[in-house]
Amino acid sequence: MSHVERRGKNSFRLVVTIGYNEKGTPIRERKTVKAKNQTEAKKMLTMFESEILTGKYIKTENITLQRLYKEWLENVTEDDLAPRTKQEYINILNKRILPLYGHMKLEHIKPIHVLNFVNSLKKDGARLDGKKGPLSSSSINNCYKAFNSILSFAKTMKWISDNPAEDIAIPTVRHEETEIYSVKELLTFVEHLQTLPFRWQVIVALALSSSARQGEIAALEEKHVDFDRGGIHINQALTVKKEIGVTLKETKNKRKRFVSLPEELMVLLKKIIHIRKQEDFKAGEYREWPGHLFLFTNEFGKPIRPDSISQWWGRFMDSGEFKELGLKRIRFHDLRHTSLTYLSSKGLRSKAVQNRAGHSRITTTFDIYGHGIDDDDQLAAAYIGEMFKKEAK
Repeated sequence: MSHVERRGKNSFRLVVTIGYNEKGTPIRERKTVKAKNQTEAKKMLTMFESEILTGKYIKTENITLQRLYKEWLENVTEDDLAPRTKQEYINILNKRILPLYGHMKLEHIKPIHVLNFVNSLKKDGARLDGKKGPLSSSSINNCYKAFNSILSFAKTMKWISDNPAEDIAIPTVRHEETEIYSVKELLTFVEHLQTLPFRWQVIVALALSSSARQGEIAALEEKHVDFDRGGIHINQALTVKKEIGVTLKETKNKRKRFVSLPEELMVLLKKIIHIRKQEDFKAGEYREWPGHLFLFTNEFGKPIRPDSISQWWGRFMDSGEFKELGLKRIRFHDLRHTSLTYLSSKGLRSKAVQNRAGHSRITTTFDIYGHGIDDDDQLAAAYIGEMFKKEAK
């Protein structure tokens, strides 16, 4: 038998009888809740009783951080965290947080514990790779976010009333200077582009022209190429999941955007789409990923792994042909920084740079590419087009 007991203004105790002991005394589960009135409290009683009957009820006073981790692991999905982010948090929780606090009950974890944890990361010896010195500001930030994520989940589940990590101050992430090409170096590099195999010529040109990330480039399909407007729609990205392989996901920050491209690159995209369609026809019943026509695939339509782009780039950086150019080594991701910095230096308006970067906040754009800026997205395509002087073949 279950019933509701009033405990005070807007406070009620839910009581559910779950059985009887050997003496015939009722065994009851109780839970105090806040409700507007008796009717709302009775609805909460029904839900409470259902949780108990289905085995989903957890006594909050018995929940340790280790137990919470298991619930967080099962219930926090891709809608809440990107796969790579969740995996990073899993690593941090297992290597840093659970060894220290996993045994503690949630009700005993206070802001001072989170603060002590964050401060410990600023000290020499905090690195797990054996190197001297504290963690970088971005690593400390990620460790805090992992702690905050799991405690935020506990608050959402009503297992704690307040998140002890919520108001803890963390170091501001300092964006380290990245290696980018100067205008002179950029023009030297672009002139060499046409000597690359066609696929890589298009991929590198896209990185420079659209400022897209490698996962976004790998996920481009025919339907994303807009010849009427002269550009591409960046609506998705590819990622690699453990034990699953390549899968589609939303773009970083879940921002969809249209990016104008120079005419020379649109010609290259038209050519690669034609090649893909021919391969798709030949593959017939053996084609993979039916319903998709990715721009960069194997002969059966399976899209390339996004990390294969940076892997190829590393091999290209080590090649003799690259060394003959006399250019410094940079990461593939730095082509994105090179492009956006080039556009900022040309006076492109901050909002247009933000759109091409796919940043959710303009402050991020200012932090990284904060130069004097003026004009719009069409100018971006025109500026990039200056690098592609030779007629596309």
